[in-house]
This record gives sequence, structure tokens and C-alpha cells, in this order.
Amino acid sequence: MFSPFRLALLAAPMLILGACATPSGTTADLGPMKYDAGGTMPCSAGAPTYNEACGWRVLRKADGGAEIWISNIAAKVKPAYRVLNFSRGEFTTPDGTKLQVTKDRDNWFVAVPGKEYYRFPNTVITGG
Repeated sequence: MFSPFRLALLAAPMLILGACATPSGTTADLGPMKYDAGGTMPCSAGAPTYNEACGWRVLRKADGGAEIWISNIAAKVKPAYRVLNFSRGEFTTPDGTKLQVTKDRDNWFVAVPGKEYYRFPNTVITGG
């Protein structure tokens, strides 16, 4: 049996990723319901301070690629997500948003300059 604290830790990524209320009569897109991993990552809006935590989920692909859903720190309407596609060593977005990407050792820094900043380890993509 899990302690209440352990249960809260297990539930935290789901709550952070989908914690926004949905107006009655509508259905929010809560991101993928089946995923390989989830958690929180350092993030920030406006400047790369990484002083907030954003929930995330990842769908890993057999070819080494991944689709990462992140609770969008800069979105005015919630829930909203930044979806990052990783393939052949590069990140893209489904909507074509220009990204600034750097890697320092095992950490990726992905930004929509002036708006959104995310930092996460390579293990989010690789799983190990």
C-alpha cells in the first residue's frame, strides 16, 4: 500500500498537466492518456529563469524519436500545451513555431524566445 505522500507524488504530474477547469459543455484536450512517462520539469514564461514547474508527458518512438506534451507556461487559456516533436536530433512543433534549442551535457534547453522556456534531461526522450 502507498502512503498518502507517495500517492500525492504519483498524482502530481497528472494534476499539473490537467489541472485547469473546463467550462461546462466543452471538453478540454488533456493531452495523451496513454504515455511512456510523465512528471514535472523546470520552466518559465518571459525569461529563462526556470523558476516554475510544468507538467509533461512523453510518447517515445521505436526510432529514438519522441513527442513531448508540456503544460504551456505562457498560455493565457488553460489547458494549453506546447508539443515538441523530437526526431533525428532536432525539435519541431506541430504548428511550426520557431524554437531555440541548446544542449548542455545531459540537459536540453528549449525556448520560444521571449515567451516560453523549458529545461529537461535527455532521459525524457530516451527513457534511460
